[in-house]
Amino acid sequence: MNLPALDALACPNCAQPLDQADRRLSCPEGHSFDLAKQGYAPLLAPGSNATTGDTAEQVAAREDFLDSGVYDPLMAAVAEASLTDAPGVIIEPGCGTGHYLAAALAADPSREGIGLDTSKYALRRCAKRVIPESEPRRDAGTQRRLAAVLADAWQRLPIRDGAAAAVLNVFAPRNADEIARVLHPRGALVVLTPRQDHLRELVDALDLLSVDPAKPQRTADQLGTLFEAERTDDIQYSIGLGHNEVLRLVSMGPSARHLDAAELAAAVAALPEKIEVHVAADVTRWRKKH
Repeated sequence: MNLPALDALACPNCAQPLDQADRRLSCPEGHSFDLAKQGYAPLLAPGSNATTGDTAEQVAAREDFLDSGVYDPLMAAVAEASLTDAPGVIIEPGCGTGHYLAAALAADPSREGIGLDTSKYALRRCAKRVIPESEPRRDAGTQRRLAAVLADAWQRLPIRDGAAAAVLNVFAPRNADEIARVLHPRGALVVLTPRQDHLRELVDALDLLSVDPAKPQRTADQLGTLFEAERTDDIQYSIGLGHNEVLRLVSMGPSARHLDAAELAAAVAALPEKIEVHVAADVTRWRKKH
């Protein structure tokens, strides 16, 4: 199995380029890494924390919910904002199951992508993510365009300097310094953040974690020294969810870690059989300051 986007990867120990022989990656300094049997590359930097990734239950819920198409407008907005004329790959630290990264790669068939996460459960699914192609490629089935990588976004990313044409940041923490390092000077950083009224009906009814009103300003403060905002798209629409969809939506996010499963099931059962839920998020495209 040839790992996609190999030219953009770097050794997590010494930052040297990586080569592949069979299922092993190695650098000129002698560091080597065997691909997991599930297809992802274990490239954790020294000092990384790989214990905070999503659980198997969270990942399964996210896979089912995102496969339903409910968040397709968000994926489409992220994909459109990621289009750029810069050379390089598309990367997503905190990629989860790889749905948003696959959407961005589908929008630009010339690109390869790298999804990075600390959850092995998520990476197993990301490594198998099928990228929808508007026109089937001749090499479909023999060439993959998405590499899944075990890496901690708070440490040095196993990505070469300036190798990314676009970086996606979807409902995830962000390491501004590392994003700036790996992003090409003409590249784009695409940040998807929830608005304060995102999923407001479920937040109120199920006592979920709410969006901090100061979040937009914190994001601007965090990125503003290295990046400048180019544009922001306000995405808002309503969705009708049944009880199973609500359970998947809640179970895939951060609230799942703070709620008792039995209590959550009882609270969801008390909701109307179909509940209208408001989706509200901003997709902001940022450029590096020069």
